Amino acid sequence: MIYLSIPTGMVFRKVATGAKIRDCLVDPKGGGVIELQDLVKEALRNNTGRKSCIELKEKGFTIYLKLPPNSDDSFLAYAPNHNGKYPTEVEPKIVSGKTVQKYDPKYDTRYGSFWHQNMYLTAKQELEIENKMLEQRENRRHIGNSPNAT
Repeated sequence: MIYLSIPTGMVFRKVATGAKIRDCLVDPKGGGVIELQDLVKEALRNNTGRKSCIELKEKGFTIYLKLPPNSDDSFLAYAPNHNGKYPTEVEPKIVSGKTVQKYDPKYDTRYGSFWHQNMYLTAKQELEIENKMLEQRENRRHIGNSPNAT
């Protein structure tokens, strides 16, 4: 699966030229056509440095080989068939960069943080949790013969 930045106003379509069916980005208003199969095939063939993204400045878009950037921009999730030799068998989807990112706990949680600090709670629920925390702290103290476990 690769991710393509979508130029403004372009839409993915399968275009039939003679007996061949090609994957293309089509401009519905102006009629401009970008053939994805040829561009993907050339980009994958010329990726000698094993880069994670390939910029095609003459066509105005970027191919992300692993993951797109973590942003709200829209990308086309495209699965090339035989590295772009044939049209794709899987219907491409439009996804945002944030929804495609993998879960990374170092960005979502902090060491030593309480679970309730990462949630949106009402004032009543926060007060209840705070009271339970204070009660547990008092129960952990050894004062005489305490039946509570430590």
